[in-house]
Order: sequence, then structure tokens, then C-alpha cells
Amino acid sequence: MLFALMLAAALVIVVRLGYWQVARHDDLNKLALALRERTMTEYATRGDIITNDGVLLATDIFYYEVAAHPHLIQNPKEQAQVLAPVLNMSEAELVQKLSDSSQQTVMLTLTAPVSAGKELTALRNAGKIGAIEFVAKPQRRYPGGSLAAHIVGFTSASRTGAYGVEQYFDELLRGRDGQIRAEADALGDETLPFDLPQGSPAVNGSTVVLTINSAIQSIVERELARGVQEFGAKSGQILVLDPQTGKILALASYPVPDLNAFSTTRLDAYADPAVSLPYEPGSVFKAFTLAAGLDSGKISRGIVLNDPGSVVIGGRTIYNSDRRGYGNVDLVTAMAKSLNVIASKIALATGPKTFYQYLHDFGFGALSNVDLAGEIPGTVKNPGDGIWYESDLGTNSFGQGIATTPLQMANAMAVIANGGKLMRPYIVDRIIRPDGTVETRSPYMIRRVLKPETAAQVTDILSQSILTESTNKARLPGYTIAGKTGTAQIPAPGGYDPKWTIASFSGYFPADNPQYVILVKIDRPQKSPWGSQVASPIFAAVAQQIAQLTGLPPDDVRKAMTK
Repeated sequence: MLFALMLAAALVIVVRLGYWQVARHDDLNKLALALRERTMTEYATRGDIITNDGVLLATDIFYYEVAAHPHLIQNPKEQAQVLAPVLNMSEAELVQKLSDSSQQTVMLTLTAPVSAGKELTALRNAGKIGAIEFVAKPQRRYPGGSLAAHIVGFTSASRTGAYGVEQYFDELLRGRDGQIRAEADALGDETLPFDLPQGSPAVNGSTVVLTINSAIQSIVERELARGVQEFGAKSGQILVLDPQTGKILALASYPVPDLNAFSTTRLDAYADPAVSLPYEPGSVFKAFTLAAGLDSGKISRGIVLNDPGSVVIGGRTIYNSDRRGYGNVDLVTAMAKSLNVIASKIALATGPKTFYQYLHDFGFGALSNVDLAGEIPGTVKNPGDGIWYESDLGTNSFGQGIATTPLQMANAMAVIANGGKLMRPYIVDRIIRPDGTVETRSPYMIRRVLKPETAAQVTDILSQSILTESTNKARLPGYTIAGKTGTAQIPAPGGYDPKWTIASFSGYFPADNPQYVILVKIDRPQKSPWGSQVASPIFAAVAQQIAQLTGLPPDDVRKAMTK
């Protein structure tokens, strides 16, 4: 009887073993594998951002995140003793964290240096630590700090690009994280990776090479900061473009944030006013009104216009800024004295349809499609759109009642400088893929705006007007400058602010063979409201240093060399 019972029990055990080992074999195998297997992320390296002359602006630095599983640790004091020098932490702090068996996982540090990886691996292989998990993770660093900050942008804690190039080229820079499958031992430590063909290796991001020159960018940032502080201004922007190609050689806004401190800085500090903040440009705009009148044939180079001191357009009386009349004046005098009445008369002669077509051809009221995040199109009212009035033809002619960005203004001035072509501005010169292939970006002409002879006429008028304008401080010894000042009122509820202005100057040099377009815009200067007194000397300082830096010969030397 006893034997029969024992035999029956044995049969039950055999049957159950057979059930688990045969019928449930696959389920058990999957369960065991799930307990042993760990999928680890292999982080891709985000691509570098560098200047055209090789200065590193953004890069990834790897740190180790180190975590522990206290419920699996039997010797917290011994492990703390060997971990402390590796992680640069106190033994007491580590003992406390490693002894908290109520926690499944506790983070020891997020920023162990790269060298810690090898040391931790050696300690684990020697059996001195267990249930310690460590993984290398990249963190974005900006070696230049605030250098070109509004161009570069930053990456958030989730490694997503925000603002500037980081946002615009986020997908290219980011790359793709990979997955590695590994087995874990009884203490939760990963062993060698296995079954690698089933994993997906990380693909690093592409390197982005900018068009900007670090030396020119530094000049621009230094002179902008000095100018804002000297004139007690609120803020400002400077842009430097190559008018022949549309390359942005420098772009700066002030105040400027530190890219490494984004977590403690207001986000709007990183928005780039050069592309995202509209303003009424004021009298700089008269250069484009002049160009439209000449190119359309509605006025001629030698025309003389009468300035009685005011003109009525659409029931609105328009005055010169000093409320004076200047009688019969030529175009050079009109630009030198920045006469609103003459600009309005040129717009009237051109006619609304033609005038606004030229404004759109210059790129106003539309995106330039620059490769920077956050660009806005600005605002241009048009006849027939329900918000345009006839008086707008007069005020728009001298840059009032129209909203542009600094980049639009600089790029439009480049149209005159390069002989009449609207180029697409761009700030990325080339992209270097992870496999080493290079994508080089080429200049792109959007459209022809002016006839070459018109552009030459406007250049002649603007360069002569600077020489005859006694208060303009944009002159550069040895070089002929062409450009226009602006002193713009700032819109306020019910009209315009009675106190503050935006002082600006946009110009290019050498006038007969333009290499550089420079726009200087200073917001709310306290010492003087005038563009000729505030922005013009900053233009001259920047232009002089660029000429010295690049070895650009003075006009007489250059012309002698070409004979």
C-alpha cells in the first residue's frame, strides 16, 4: 500500500515536471530570458556646430549616469569605500544611498566623468562592486559660452534643439539612438552584449559648418555691446552679409545669453531679434523707395524735386522730421537730409501698384527662408487688402507703418549692393555626414529686383549723400561707403512713443565693388536719438576692423592694383 502511494506520488511529480518542462517549456524560457535580458540605449552623439574657420561652438561631452539597486547589495560599506574616489562622492553619502534597501533603484550621480566607466567596469569585473548600473549619456556643451548664441540656440534636457541652428537642423544634428541587448547576472549587473545583429547601432548626428567667421563675429559682438552700453540703449543687433552670395558672416544681438546656462535663463532671451522681432525701420527704407522710383522709370537720376516742407497724401499731412522745407533739391540732397516729403513724392510718382510690387520683390512681407528657427515675415499692407489707406503710401515710403526684421533690411540693402539680385540669406555653409560625405550649400538667387544700372545709380546717390551729410559718422578713411541712416519712431498705444527711437544705419563697402553689407540697429538709445550719431559710428568701427582683419586694400590701392 505504501509503495503504491509512493509510486502514485512519483507519477504525479513526473507528470508535473513533464508539464513544466515540455508543455510550458517555451513560456518558462521566455520568462527566464526576460529576467536576464536587458535592453540598453546606445546614445548617438549629436553633431558639432562649428564656424567656417573651425571654431567649435557646440559639441557633446559624455558623462556616466550611475545607479544602484540597494535591495540587492549586501556590503554597502565596502562598496561605498571603493566607489567614493571614482564618483568623487563622500563615503557617508554613498553608504546612506546603498543601504536604503527599501529602494529598488537609487541614482548615485548623473555626471560621473568618462574615465569612471573604465574604473567601474574594472571594479565590477574584480567582484568589488555589484548591483551597480552605469551608462554613458551625452550632454550638450557650448565651448564659446555666449559666442554666436542667438545663431546656435541650445538643446533642452530631452536633447531637442531649441532656437537657432540647433532647432532648424535638429533632425540632422540629433542622429539616432541605438539599442543593445545584454544579459544580467543575479545581482543585476549586465554581462557582455549578446545577439548583436538583433540590436540597432546608434547613428551619430551630422556636423554643421556655419558661414560665419569667428573673428568677424567677435568684432561685431564686441562693438555691439560697447555701443549699447555707450549710448545707454536697451538692446541692439548687427548683421554682416556677403552681398554677392547671401552668406551671413556675422549676426549678433545684445543682450546675449550664455548657452550653457539655459536651464536658469528665460527662454525668450534665446529668441533671435534679427529674424523674429519686427520693427519699423524708418529712413533707411528711403533707399528702397529711391530704387523703386528709378528702376520703374518714374523718376530720373538728374531729377530735381520741390520740398515745400509738407505734402498731403490721402488726407494726411506729412512733414520732414525738422518741420522745415528745403525748396528744390536733387536726389543726393534728399537722401543726405533724409527728407520725408521727397520720399513721399517719389512713392506718389511711382504709384501704389508699382511701389508695393517693388517692396515685395525686395523681400519685405515674406520669409527670406534663412536657415534659422523662428523667422517671421514682417508686415506690409497692400492696396485693396482692407487695412491699407492712401496715406500709407506716403508713410511707408520713409519706413513708417511697415514692419520688417533686421535680416530683411540687410538682405534688401544687399540687393542694391550686388547689382539688383535678391539672394537667399543662409548661415550654414556645409553639412558633414557621419559617413564623411559633405553637402555644400550654394548661393541661390531668388529673383532680379533691379536693373544693374539702377543699382549703380542708387549706390552713387547713397555714397555721395554720406559725404555731404556733415553729421553722419559712418565714414571710413580709405574706403567709399554707400548707405542710409534711420531714426525710427516706435509704435505705442494711440500713435508713437514721444521719447524713444530706434537708431540704425545700413550700408556697404567698398561702394564700387561691395564685399560687405553691415546693418547696425540700436534700440532706445538715451544719449542721442539719431541714427547718424548712434549707429553710424558703430558701423564705421565694425567696417574698419573687418577691412583690417581681411586685408581689404583701400580704394586707391585696390584700383591701382587692377590697372
